Amino acid sequence: MDFQSLRYAITLAEELHFGRAAQRHYIGAQPFGRHIQELERELGVRLFERTSRRVTVTPAGARVVAEARAILAAVDALTDPRRWAGPDEARTLTRSRK
Repeated sequence: MDFQSLRYAITLAEELHFGRAAQRHYIGAQPFGRHIQELERELGVRLFERTSRRVTVTPAGARVVAEARAILAAVDALTDPRRWAGPDEARTLTRSRK
């Protein structure tokens, strides 16, 4: 499992459409779908129900998406250099990011 697959699952839950979700990540719908299938295989649970006309999030999918959002928020916070900088360094980092 990788962070990108979690991002894809979140996007699919928001869009409920493989094509639109894939476009948001600038990849084709088929590779996007393979990432979702692989994530489902790794987790051993169906995250999305698919028909020819619609995509819905399963109850397990809703829980996984909620956890994925929390995980990615924690990773974003962890990788923010301002979080680890001292007061003087934080001011410099803030100014340099603008």
